[in-house]
Amino acid sequence: MKVLDEIIDLAAGDNSSASTLLRKCLVLAHTLRNDRLKVWVENELNGYKTANDDEVPEYRKTSASAKGLFIGPLGRQINHQPIPPAILQEQHRHFAESMVLFQPIASYEGVGRNSNLIFDWPANLIVIYQASFFEGRYVLNRAWQEVPGSVFVGLIDTIRTRVLRFALELRDDLGLVSDDPKELPKERIDQQIITYIIGGSNVIASKDFTQINAIEIPKDDWAALADALDKRLGVGASAITDLRSALDHDSTHATTPGIGRRTGQWLKDLGKKSGGMALRFGVEVAKREATNWITQYLGHHAGN
Repeated sequence: MKVLDEIIDLAAGDNSSASTLLRKCLVLAHTLRNDRLKVWVENELNGYKTANDDEVPEYRKTSASAKGLFIGPLGRQINHQPIPPAILQEQHRHFAESMVLFQPIASYEGVGRNSNLIFDWPANLIVIYQASFFEGRYVLNRAWQEVPGSVFVGLIDTIRTRVLRFALELRDDLGLVSDDPKELPKERIDQQIITYIIGGSNVIASKDFTQINAIEIPKDDWAALADALDKRLGVGASAITDLRSALDHDSTHATTPGIGRRTGQWLKDLGKKSGGMALRFGVEVAKREATNWITQYLGHHAGN
């Protein structure tokens, strides 16, 4: 299979970019007609456009401390001052502890091992904490997180290695049947994608995946949402009751539209609440679909 051989050559070598490799993988995904591989490749090429960190692969998450520039009396400055997470409110501590790399892989390919990338804090966050340090004698003027270049080198190498392992296993399987990928069971391809690329051991059948994605929840239709969570994902009755409580709480405390804090936490814990059916689909798939259904229930649409 020509495209598979090309992917192996690109993944095993050092001269091509990760973007070129991933575009070849997109061709393979369409050849295989595999939605799981398409989604992963497109996310890597276009960036992960999600507010839910759980939908981003673990290899795109890293620790990242924060530093700041403080302005004091008579123009005095303290630059590159470390900012301890403990000073921040709990919901903001990740700005001084960790970083999720959402951007397209091309954004990180030119970063050298000895370089750092700077990620500035949002302006509104600086306003919140500008007088919280040095007893207010120095004002926080700017804050940022630094991620060393070695992280991005490792990220790209991880993607290459995962693609290479998947492609080699797929070629071995093809050698057992023919050069036609249609001869391979879709469940087998899904299993390899999860094991070697995404990580994990759960597999979802293509037919069931289509059925899950076809579900639509009308706005404010609690019965439809509860039924989908129960029958499609195997979420237990007590967990569904917890979700109702979380939605009710968020509806009275939320200041912006969308999924609120308690509902978001419920989704993060979904793997602990789901039965065997959700485990069959894979926890990440279950979380994504539950998020989509809750968003519909709240009257929003994906991407809004």
